[in-house]
Amino acid sequence: MKPRIRSVNLSKYARVANELGIDPLSMFRKVGLDHSCLNTPDLLVPESAFATLLETSSAQMGHASLGLLMGSYWRLSDFGPISLLLQHQESLAAMLKTLKDYNHLISSTVATEVVTQGRYSIIQLHLDTERETPGRHPTELGITALLSLCRHQLGKSWSPSSIHFSHSSPSSTMSHRRVLGSEIVFASDFDGIVVSNDEMTQLNVDHDSLMESHARSLMEIHAPRPASKSLEQQVRNTLQSLLPHGRHSIAHVAGALGFTARSLQRHLETNNTSFQETLDAVRSQAALRALQNSQLSISEAATLTGFAENSSFTRWFSKHFQQSPSSWRQQNLNRRLS
Repeated sequence: MKPRIRSVNLSKYARVANELGIDPLSMFRKVGLDHSCLNTPDLLVPESAFATLLETSSAQMGHASLGLLMGSYWRLSDFGPISLLLQHQESLAAMLKTLKDYNHLISSTVATEVVTQGRYSIIQLHLDTERETPGRHPTELGITALLSLCRHQLGKSWSPSSIHFSHSSPSSTMSHRRVLGSEIVFASDFDGIVVSNDEMTQLNVDHDSLMESHARSLMEIHAPRPASKSLEQQVRNTLQSLLPHGRHSIAHVAGALGFTARSLQRHLETNNTSFQETLDAVRSQAALRALQNSQLSISEAATLTGFAENSSFTRWFSKHFQQSPSSWRQQNLNRRLS
């Protein structure tokens, strides 16, 4: 099935487009989207058409940060039916787990993972699209929507330790500083929000466990959770989060998923794959994404792909892509310019 997202995203787009002086209905027609979806926020629409809409509109508006501006209007209710349950969570950690449990109600492209590093936790965003890279606008929309979730739990004036984007910095970051209000890192090795562990587990003094139980019962009746993702997909998601931090061994991944290394390998082999094959697939995606970012050096691309040395990265890349990383980057750059 093609990746799809809820049409509430188009309502946010229409609001920002009108403010910036562009006709949203005309843009909808240009990319093949039906304007009737504006009246049905939970209707699922093609993610690829939405991404094209943002790219085309941004260029027409002088490269405005559309995803960011759309996310600035995001509210808890925009998460759809699960908003009822999200508002009755005892902590940010519990809220993020609930969001992950019912992620199928939001989009088939969005995944979140929490990685703990010392005193901090990284709320990482992964967008699984049909493109080599998700694109700046969908990523900034996703991160800003996640930020609204955090602020609902921790207070409207709360700011995280830092916010990270894997794409390069736009020519002006004034809108980013106004909307996000914290330290922003571009060309980072991940897309996500960094918060302290204390903030993750901080209890909501107004939490009502009985109301949470009622809300969860309603969700299970009207929108039950789907069957768990395949083990291979769980391994891929875990690797996407751990790879940039150099914690991508089978022992690291198995521990995160509650397996021993031996049992995880055995389960993967039962499904006609292996840990190494899955690691190579995730590495390939991470490598190409890093090399497309001209602001990252080959050394930084190697680190993002889980290699401590450039020579090891170059050998691995050449084996899988039949050319060196620098050659691939130059060829890709020439293709963009032609």
